[in-house]
Amino acid sequence: MRVERGASQILFGLLPGQTADLDGRIWKVAQWVDPVPIALDQAAVRTALLRAIAPWAATGNDDGLERLLHAHANVEVVALNMTRGVFVEPFPQQWRCKTCGSIAGARGERCRCGGSSRAQMQFVTYHTCGASGEPRLPRCNVHNAVAVRLPGTATARELRIFCPQCRRPLTPGGFPFQPCNCGDGGMSITVHRAAVVFSPHFAVLVNPPDPAEAARLRAGGGGARALEWVLDGMVADDPTEGRQTLSGLIETFRQAGLSEETAQQFAQAAVERGEAEAGHGDVDLGLSAAVRDAAHEEALSLASAVHGGRTRVSDMVAGTTPPLRTLYEGAYGDAMRAAHLEGVDLLANFPVATLSFGYSRGDLAPGAARLVPFRDRGQIRAYGSLSRTEALLFRLDPTHVYRHLAARGHALPEVADARAARIGLLQSVELPYPTQEQYHPLGGDLIRLVHSYAHRAIRRLAAFAGIERDGLAEYLVPHHLAFVIYAASRGDFVLGGLQAVFETSLHRFLDDLVDGESRCALDPGCRSGGGACMACLHLGEPSCRWFNRFLDRSELFSPHGFLLGAS
Repeated sequence: MRVERGASQILFGLLPGQTADLDGRIWKVAQWVDPVPIALDQAAVRTALLRAIAPWAATGNDDGLERLLHAHANVEVVALNMTRGVFVEPFPQQWRCKTCGSIAGARGERCRCGGSSRAQMQFVTYHTCGASGEPRLPRCNVHNAVAVRLPGTATARELRIFCPQCRRPLTPGGFPFQPCNCGDGGMSITVHRAAVVFSPHFAVLVNPPDPAEAARLRAGGGGARALEWVLDGMVADDPTEGRQTLSGLIETFRQAGLSEETAQQFAQAAVERGEAEAGHGDVDLGLSAAVRDAAHEEALSLASAVHGGRTRVSDMVAGTTPPLRTLYEGAYGDAMRAAHLEGVDLLANFPVATLSFGYSRGDLAPGAARLVPFRDRGQIRAYGSLSRTEALLFRLDPTHVYRHLAARGHALPEVADARAARIGLLQSVELPYPTQEQYHPLGGDLIRLVHSYAHRAIRRLAAFAGIERDGLAEYLVPHHLAFVIYAASRGDFVLGGLQAVFETSLHRFLDDLVDGESRCALDPGCRSGGGACMACLHLGEPSCRWFNRFLDRSELFSPHGFLLGAS
């Protein structure tokens, strides 16, 4: 039997170990047949996975994945082989006679009652340790047979399990208790398609076109030079342009394993010899190692994002004539200032990879149940897709962000310009991971601002671009006060809706974002319950990787909100 499915349907619904309804029967995915390797920068992949597994690493439920990634273990990233496809097996192998209800282990086994038609049982067992299987059905010790009568509901405890020969009940009601082999309690039982049976987990990363390009960006202290480029406003299109810098050399020596003191001494000596430029440097920025590394990685992501080509509003001004020139110079600039944006850039060839790295079982928050990473022959494996699509890069005005956070009561010193504001926030911020419950107040407020802004932008942009809301996704760059909204293409092309908005109606979209309806249909309940719900800010899972957390309309639209507060 061969069933056709799209590549995105398989990535999100037919991963190894997952069950699915196909051709009227239930199947379990055994493997992707001869998957195609995807050449991605390993450092970027490991960083994205470490960020994604943080909830499980914090609780010790990551199955040792964090340790392996920190040890620079290789991650095999593969895509679907569209010619070979996916191999599936029937599961569960429990077949119920439609006449008498007796259970057999094969679909073609003829029933003693004479019935010739069997239906597949849809119940499976699962445990938070990651185990799954078929429910154990007790058999009559006299007739060695078992039958099940379905109650007309999907509730397992209402099933009647009995002997089809003597009609004696074999359980008091429902399935009997089945201990898990891990020794930690019993297996839960439900229908196979329930989300608790198999919850895949994904990571998203921006990646250069090939590992060689990634190596070029990282070579010579790419992370440090990319950070300088962001701090200076991303004026150039390539952060590695020009001579080597002091911070770039320091990062190069750090990567080589030298101590911080030695790295700074060697780099300073090279500057004194005229072999590198002093630049601004990040020697005296006062960043913690964790924040510095995160800032470097996010800066590299931005560099990768613009590598495929970006168009700024200023580029359109220089390349056109009235009346479009007047529109770009006037209305576009006014709208961006009103929205407190430093800039909006079109990324026509935005490279984004979506990777599934594992799954968990059980209706628990991320980190509470054991993460089961995908492995193949002992090697870490991620199943994914790499696409190049259109996107819009939104960069918030750093000075307005700084003033907004200071007005919320955070102790931030006075700054003179945008660069100083960026540095001041990096020196003070400690951003939480998506499911973290206890976190630094400033980091929580900053991610809440960037995330709420991104969700507001997606919900308003979808209508202007003529794209389904779930067809747009976010990529947050919170350390650098930016986010990317990209078209989550499901085929080999995108329709150009984002480009059309950027070139013809960016001002109208931004005016609507700022001045459009900001109340929620579910107020006052929504406002008192956190200021975000499905009616105002929430997005579907493919669009939001932050589980719709750290969202609040008041960050944008309260009297002291980012969009309505004083400029």
